[in-house]
Amino acid sequence: MTSEVRGLVIRTVDIKETDRLVTIFTEEYGAITALARGARSLKSRKLAATMQFCYGKYILYKQGDKLWVKEAELIESFFDIRATIEGLALANYIAEVLSFVTVEESEKDLLRLSLNSLYAISTGKYDVDKIKAAFEIRAVSILGFMPNVLSCNICDEKSGDFFFDIMGGIIECRACHDKRAKARIEHADPHESHILCILSEGAKIALGYCIYSPLERIFSFNISGDDMRLFSKAAEEYILNQLGRSYKSLEFYKSVKR
Repeated sequence: MTSEVRGLVIRTVDIKETDRLVTIFTEEYGAITALARGARSLKSRKLAATMQFCYGKYILYKQGDKLWVKEAELIESFFDIRATIEGLALANYIAEVLSFVTVEESEKDLLRLSLNSLYAISTGKYDVDKIKAAFEIRAVSILGFMPNVLSCNICDEKSGDFFFDIMGGIIECRACHDKRAKARIEHADPHESHILCILSEGAKIALGYCIYSPLERIFSFNISGDDMRLFSKAAEEYILNQLGRSYKSLEFYKSVKR
C-alpha cells in the first residue's frame, strides 16, 4: 500500500553506500521516518528531494514495520539558507523543534510556518534573530500554549512596559506587577516559581503581531534594536519553558551569533 505526502526533510542519516534515512515533517502525519534506497547515487531521481531542508512530494510504501520512499519529487530546496552560518544554524534549530512535535492536528500550520521561516532565511531579507523569535512564539502558540500578551492580565492596560510571566503565559503592567510583588513577599510560597521577562511596549506589540498575523506576513513588522532584544529573549524563554526541553542546535546558533 502506498501513500502520497508533502513534507519538509528535517533530518537525514546516510546508510551503507547509497541509501539515506530521511525524517520528513508532513502535513498529514507530522514527523515520519522512511528509508530512501539508492537516494545518494548521483543518478537517483530521489537525490534532490531527500536532502535536509528540502520540501517535496513523496510516495511512500510500508513493508513490515518500516516505511520506504518509492518516489520523491523536489518542490523547493531552500538552497540559499546555506549562504550564512547563522542562517544554516537557525534552520537546524527549526528542524530540531519540529522533530519533537507530538501534538496532533497542528502539523499543517506548523509546516507552513516552518516553510515561511526557511524561505525568509534563504532570501536574506530579514534579520535571523527576528525570524527566530517570530518562529518561536508562533510555533508554541500553534502547539496549544498561546500566551495572552495583548493587555495586562489584571487591569487590562495596553500601553507602557510589562512583565511577561513565562510560566503563566500572561503579562502584567508595571503598576499591577509591583502590587503583586509586594503581596508575594508577604505570602511567599516556597513551591511557587516565576520566570519573568521585561517587555517594552514595542516588544509586547511584536509578540502579539507574530501570534495573530497571517502566516504569509509574519515577518513584516518593524522593531527597534532595544525592543528586538526584549522580544527575542521573551520568545526564546517562552518556548523553552512551555515545551520543557532544551535544543543543542539552539546552543550552536547562539555560539555563532556571539
